[in-house]
Amino acid sequence: MISTDASPADRARLAAMERMYRSDMALVGGFFSAMWAVLAYVLLQVWNIAPDGATRGIVVTTALLVGIFASGALLAVAIHLRKRREHLYREDLENAGP
Repeated sequence: MISTDASPADRARLAAMERMYRSDMALVGGFFSAMWAVLAYVLLQVWNIAPDGATRGIVVTTALLVGIFASGALLAVAIHLRKRREHLYREDLENAGP
């Protein structure tokens, strides 16, 4: 949220940081969606060629474990971005130059 008593330069900097944050969060959401879509596709393809129920059970369990842990990792990235937003994006803006 941009403060109304901030200088124009600070408001511009905060607006740029907010844009970068929203862009990064959109990427995290996109990776999350793509990951589950790929896992579902691979699971369906392997399901069709699995020889028996035990193999299918192992495949489903493995896919769910991979999905859960990868989702947890993406959630950790999102939390990290939110908690350290000021530091991360301030550094990016400083290194971007004039």
